Amino acid sequence: MDIRLLKQFVAVYEEQNISRAAERCCVSQPALSNAIRQLEDELDCLLFNRSKRGVIPTPEADQLYPMANRMVGELDSIPKLFKQTQHTGTLTIGMMPELPHRHVAELLAEIKTILPHEHLKIVRHEEACDVRLLLDVMKDDDELFLPVWREKYVFCLHRDHLLAEQETIVPADLDNQPFIICPPCEAHQRTLGLVGQQGFKTNVVASAATKNQVAMLLLAQVGVSFLPEGMAAEWPELVTRPFDGPSDYRQVGLAWSSNRTANPLLQQVLSQLNNTETGTE
Repeated sequence: MDIRLLKQFVAVYEEQNISRAAERCCVSQPALSNAIRQLEDELDCLLFNRSKRGVIPTPEADQLYPMANRMVGELDSIPKLFKQTQHTGTLTIGMMPELPHRHVAELLAEIKTILPHEHLKIVRHEEACDVRLLLDVMKDDDELFLPVWREKYVFCLHRDHLLAEQETIVPADLDNQPFIICPPCEAHQRTLGLVGQQGFKTNVVASAATKNQVAMLLLAQVGVSFLPEGMAAEWPELVTRPFDGPSDYRQVGLAWSSNRTANPLLQQVLSQLNNTETGTE
């Protein structure tokens, strides 16, 4: 019998609510319901009566609970026997590029505080991993998502640019101004649309596939553009100015599969981060 099924059974029995139990187990509600049905099939009995108000344990569930709780408790106590081992487990984090180094470092420091004796492995976000750090718009349909920080797009230019002397940038300042675009970026598209709606001419002089490439073009004084605030702060030669127009943001967070039980180390991290205020801007 899969011990994960017993852990999920214990959570449902104690919470008597599929939604709360799913959050506690860091899985989706459908995945948890499927796990309970699988356990019921293995035991050939009904464990919970479902209703709109929640789930009610059956006598069979009352009989199973103390045994399952003891087995889960004994399993969870095993790592305590090896506290002197330098690494008791590995958490693999897939990370998208082009995230502000400082924000990432702060998150990793917090994770290391939660898992002081564990081994952290960082890979590309396309590789196999326990959890991915990326934009909310990049997560897969079957992934759950926990927001970690939000950062706004800011008008960015080289410190030697003439517009750097202004306190605020207005759409008229972009009239025929050399502009660098990143085609996938909605902030760039909306700004250029706003400039065009107000009768000003856009002058796109360069395009880039990534935000890092936009930054390189800015450093080369090719033109002006928008960058996520955290990235813009990483180059002292670049300055930011308030833009008199709509604000755009991007949301960064942790994404993990809802189709499998999360790594126990990931469950610890998610539980702690859920109790921590997030939303860096």
